[in-house]
Order: sequence, then structure tokens, then C-alpha cells
Amino acid sequence: MSTSAQLDTRDTLDIVTGLLVGKFEADPADVREATPMTALLIDSLMVVEMAITLQDELGVKLGEEDLRDLTLGEFVSRVDERRARA
Repeated sequence: MSTSAQLDTRDTLDIVTGLLVGKFEADPADVREATPMTALLIDSLMVVEMAITLQDELGVKLGEEDLRDLTLGEFVSRVDERRARA
């Protein structure tokens, strides 16, 4: 795990929201906990890129199914679970 992942204490929802808006250009009005991740990451490349980014930034490994099957709120909870185990 990278040092930045060990030192990162930001709220997971803030991190993921920042990535969705900043890197993936999601409309901030659409970034709500009930929104399906597939509505925010609209193509397969975005899904893969998000998974890679979260592994690099937070040391959390997630599969594409985590990004495809969950709402933003559910996804953030899953990331938190994996961060807690890291």
C-alpha cells in the first residue's frame, strides 16, 4: 500500500465525489448517494479507470462488479469496509 493511502484520512464520500466530478466529469447535481454508479461512470473504460484510481489512491482493490451493481452510497460503504481492513 502506498504512503499516501496510509495517510489519507479524508471522508471516503468526499474522495469518491471529488474523483467523479473532477476526473470523470460527472455533473455535481447527479452525484447523490442514491445514484447508481453506472449512471456516473457511463462507459467501461471509466469503470476500470475508477477501480485503478482507488487502488492507487487508497490501496483499495475493487472489482468492476462493485462499480456496476451499487449505488454511490453502497459503493462508498464497500470502499470504507475495504479501507478498514487495509
